[in-house]
Amino acid sequence: MKALIIILAIILFFVLLLSIRFRIEAEYFDEFCLKIKWLFFQISIYPLDEKIDKLINKMTKDKKPKEAPAEPEESKQEEEAITKKGNPFKKFYENQGFDGVMELVNNGADALGTMMKGMKKHFIIDDMYLWVTVSKNHDAAGTALEYGNICQKVFPSMGYICSNFKVKRYDIDINPDFIGTLSSARFVFNCSFRPLFLINSVIAFAFRFLFNVVFKFLFSKPKKGTINNELQNTEGGAIQ
Repeated sequence: MKALIIILAIILFFVLLLSIRFRIEAEYFDEFCLKIKWLFFQISIYPLDEKIDKLINKMTKDKKPKEAPAEPEESKQEEEAITKKGNPFKKFYENQGFDGVMELVNNGADALGTMMKGMKKHFIIDDMYLWVTVSKNHDAAGTALEYGNICQKVFPSMGYICSNFKVKRYDIDINPDFIGTLSSARFVFNCSFRPLFLINSVIAFAFRFLFNVVFKFLFSKPKKGTINNELQNTEGGAIQ
């Protein structure tokens, strides 16, 4: 009984721990900055923290390049045996035909789409701001054309993001500078998600992909008359 309580307490602890939001902060003003925050931890990915940079340099220096071991004769014999068995993709096509291949592709796409929908529900964009100044080296006509081109690309993209994701705060400011020389841009992008829901989506995708795609591909059995029918159709079409 005590062991069960301890196991449940450990599971509950990890569930609560993984339910805390994982935050990514990116911004560009004078230089690009990328940070990751979770609980009390904050790691600067770019520019990289000095401690992490020193640790990476130390690890890379300590590692010495190893010589590639000579391939044993057994592995060569196994490779030859695999090549003799034939191409597994060709074998699957011979067993299931074109319809089987399309079913496999649809199952994989369905599993991936379900995972992305589950992740999208719990992915929150906290801040998304963009400031752009458009200028074409004192060329008023070129500046106006560039301004229209940028607006045509940026605003539909922002509309798509805001309509398909949860966005708390956002704003776009695009201004033409007819007397300037260079264009400039600044942005702030902060997003957050709970690792627990991300792990759940990945596990669900792994099971769906494993049973609906991998197992069907590896353990496919030949359908009666699949290739014969296709050959007859192609030959009939050629004769006609």
